[in-house]
Amino acid sequence: MLSSRSAPAVPVITLQSGLPGPRVLITAGVHGDECVGVGVIFSLLELLKTELRAGLVFLAPSLNPEGLRRGTRCLPGDERDLNRLFPGDSRGGLADRHAAAVWEELRDRRPDALIDLHTDSCASIPYALVDRCVRPRADANLIEERAWALAEGSGFTALAEYPPDLYRRYQLDRSLTGAMMNLLGVPTVTLECGPRRLLDPAAVEEATVATLGALTALGLCRRPAPRHPSHLGPGRFRRDAGPRCAAAGVLRPLLGPGGRFAAGDALAEIRGLEGQRVERLRAAESGVVIALPERGWVEEGAVVATVALPAR
Repeated sequence: MLSSRSAPAVPVITLQSGLPGPRVLITAGVHGDECVGVGVIFSLLELLKTELRAGLVFLAPSLNPEGLRRGTRCLPGDERDLNRLFPGDSRGGLADRHAAAVWEELRDRRPDALIDLHTDSCASIPYALVDRCVRPRADANLIEERAWALAEGSGFTALAEYPPDLYRRYQLDRSLTGAMMNLLGVPTVTLECGPRRLLDPAAVEEATVATLGALTALGLCRRPAPRHPSHLGPGRFRRDAGPRCAAAGVLRPLLGPGGRFAAGDALAEIRGLEGQRVERLRAAESGVVIALPERGWVEEGAVVATVALPAR
């Protein structure tokens, strides 16, 4: 059974199996330039009409419709990252108010789990992010383990978010998934797949399979996801920032997404416009390159790669 209603500028579509089961939110497009998730929602809208075996699913194709229309990451008229403002503030600025309206709409659905769809870069392996409970909760470990089950069900490499100090510094507890987990105790996963700015068909297909796998882990479907070819293998990993450059210049990566490295290995070089090497950046510990920046020129202090390190 399908139904829909709208909060101000935020469409939400409901698919009901007619049988008991979890209530799951699937959201996309909080960053307006990340389009793959919109395509995934459209695919799920058709697939779940026959694949949904229990519970109900709420599909939100775009949490930032105006950003989608204009191709901007942020909400037009407010340059702050919408995904660092939840649960929002109905008396704040433009993005605060929009975040508050989105939060109210999604919270009122009383979800048992949240799958949020994102993209990283055109030079990235797909991965599933598990948020951290950084606020005091008696059930913190249980919530995180349920989130890990979602992430591992996707078939993507599962990564714990940045360590707690960086998690707080980057305000990830105020991302949609982080706020849902820390404020409401809802297990969440962020699926990162594909490039920005277009509905890449291969990425839409991969992320759709991963989402169905996560829903299968919750008991809503019978479509387990195969392990993605880029999967890093057994063990748990965490996301971390790679080395930061000390000088501006042309970024020349020396290792691509999925590339493994040991402590001391060179990951990238910074070069001047005449070709001279300005800096060589080396890994502090062993890990795997997850994603590279979508830029040729970087400024001083820029991170030259997102990496996966052994979880701790």
